Amino acid sequence: MSVPRKAWLDALAADLGADALVVASLGANARYMPHLPIKAAHFALCDAMGAAIPLALGMALAKPERPVIALEGDGSLMMALGTLATVGAARPRNLTILLFENRHYESSGGQDLPRVEVDFVAVARASNVPIAERVDAASALSKALERARTAGPAFYLLPTAYDPSEAIPPYSERPDEIRLNFARRLSAR
Repeated sequence: MSVPRKAWLDALAADLGADALVVASLGANARYMPHLPIKAAHFALCDAMGAAIPLALGMALAKPERPVIALEGDGSLMMALGTLATVGAARPRNLTILLFENRHYESSGGQDLPRVEVDFVAVARASNVPIAERVDAASALSKALERARTAGPAFYLLPTAYDPSEAIPPYSERPDEIRLNFARRLSAR
């Protein structure tokens, strides 16, 4: 069963502390970020498919005292699947990856992903990521994130409903504003 994206994001927003750093992949997650009640510093990628995990990994290694969360889509991860091996090799305990799996390239028009079944949880496990699981309900996300804070890195697959009529907000910040707002929140802590 798939969960609406907004339900996942609302559950995440309710759980995040001000010390967290969040990186959202291009598309719906990035477009929702400025509209969520998130106190954490967040960086929304506009045009970088597959870059959320590598950017979050760099942040996790640079700021080991802060929880870092990457929001990635399944289409984006397919473009950069090797990043999971890099996460497994680096093993930053403070990194959590949330993979929104909806089987579509949503940010480019909703095209179907290639007709191949990729078991992303198995790939994460094979890449030596200590916690690699599927979370089936938004109500279970908080407990999963709590577990990741003590035993990461973690990879959680979130089965996400694809809704071509979802009212995803438009990008409300330009790339230079995103960078500036992230830097302000980062230094305000």
